[in-house]
Amino acid sequence: MFLAESLRWEISLIGLSLTLFTLANVLTKPYKHHTDWQLCVWLIFLNVPFIHSWLSHLNIDSATLYLYTNPTLNLVNGPMLYLYVRTLINNESAGIKTTEFWHFAPFLLFYLLYISTSHPEMMPQPDRDLLNIEPVAISSVMTFLQPVLIHFGFINVISFVGYSVATIVLLNNHQKKIPGFFSQNDIQVNLKWIYALPGTFATLALTAAIFESVTLFNSLVHPLILHLLSFLCFVIILCFFGLKQKPVFQIDTSQTNASILNIENKTLDEDKNDVEKTNTQIRSELEQNDSDKTFVYQTIEHMNAYMKSEKPFMDPDFSVYTLASSLNIPRRMLSQVLSTGLSKNFYQYVNEFRIEEVKFQLANQTENTTILDIAFQAGFKSKSSFNSLFKQHCDITPSQYRKKMQQQNDAS
Repeated sequence: MFLAESLRWEISLIGLSLTLFTLANVLTKPYKHHTDWQLCVWLIFLNVPFIHSWLSHLNIDSATLYLYTNPTLNLVNGPMLYLYVRTLINNESAGIKTTEFWHFAPFLLFYLLYISTSHPEMMPQPDRDLLNIEPVAISSVMTFLQPVLIHFGFINVISFVGYSVATIVLLNNHQKKIPGFFSQNDIQVNLKWIYALPGTFATLALTAAIFESVTLFNSLVHPLILHLLSFLCFVIILCFFGLKQKPVFQIDTSQTNASILNIENKTLDEDKNDVEKTNTQIRSELEQNDSDKTFVYQTIEHMNAYMKSEKPFMDPDFSVYTLASSLNIPRRMLSQVLSTGLSKNFYQYVNEFRIEEVKFQLANQTENTTILDIAFQAGFKSKSSFNSLFKQHCDITPSQYRKKMQQQNDAS
């Protein structure tokens, strides 16, 4: 088991170091959202195997610690993943609701069962191949339920897979809503980095199954190494992306953006008041009533004038809530005005103005200003999305368009 001895400490050291760095950064933020606290708690749970390995490396053996930080803690990972994502994409400021704590009921059941009865080893512990901690209490009920612990690994996998599927459904539904709310589709809005978490789990679970079924690999790689690697992958992903991730519907709460925050909260409240009306009902009303049609055309005219004069689209974080407040109409109504009057969503509408701004600048600025600088000034955040949208609207690339404009200017 050469790899078990040579990598166990290194893997644990990396995981613990990354976690401490991330916790220090998160906890020193001037403003911490519910998702920041959820991230901190989750990282602590994920670091339990690293702590075990660290103590083993230092020859510190504590049966009590191993008892109360037992493998049933892994059952919190599925619910934590699901609730973390749900809180990120929720347009309310509340964190985990009281009614949602039932997600942790299986963990609580297994945890109490584990510490209350004798049990077989459920997961390889560092240097504790024959772990056998005396029970705190034994009863006929506990003896009856004891075989459940033998299949804990399978139950843990099923639990995480189930919550992974539920999380993917949440993310997929969120993807469909993005064009109606945001003018950007970057990784902090679409949350595509979270797909890597269940994907990593599936890859490592399959790898572990292959390694454990092949005698040659099993003699070289201890199952504990694969176990630690899976936790390390989770920690790396969460530390790298989670540290920068803000709730999708939560904007900067600094003093300079306090007025914008009030705008966002106001339109969010309007959304809640209009919740009894579906999008279809609102659209039907706008299409059937002549006065509503007039309202649609007047709103579009007002909106276009505002976009051209104030150029709010140059703010990369410009959202439908900000525009709705500027026009003094509910967000839901604005979305239906765009859909009914222009057959566009908010994402398409705003980025057309950005493209037109880029085209104007490309036609009038010298080559000393790079195309990417112009794109960023117009409100784009991503080079790839800018190039894609520009090609979609103009049928040529930005560089080809600039060259074409220069040729026309030279000819004139």
